[in-house]
Amino acid sequence: MIAQIFTNANSFDTVSINLGNTFVIKLRDQPGEHMYSKEDPVVETVWKMEAGEGLRLLREQFTPDVTDTKTGPGIHEWEYEAVKPGIWEIEGSYTIFRFGGEERFKLTVKVI
Repeated sequence: MIAQIFTNANSFDTVSINLGNTFVIKLRDQPGEHMYSKEDPVVETVWKMEAGEGLRLLREQFTPDVTDTKTGPGIHEWEYEAVKPGIWEIEGSYTIFRFGGEERFKLTVKVI
């Protein structure tokens, strides 16, 4: 079975996932954003994602739009497995150093 895929368009949605199934979250990321940090600039993905205990992270991967670049934009993916029945939340934040503020992502997952 192909895993369900959720994007920024699903932010703040509630979805149902069967126990044992997997799903993927795909969000745009811009590692170069860290170069605008007032702290030590580092090149790393900007999204920070946390998930409830009923969801297990299987894979996290960043794929740049242009190969062989570390600061260019691309797609950040997280693949989770539903491992415990209940209602769990995945919350992410993306600090926008250049202009201030942050972008948020939240997905409520009902594992049935």
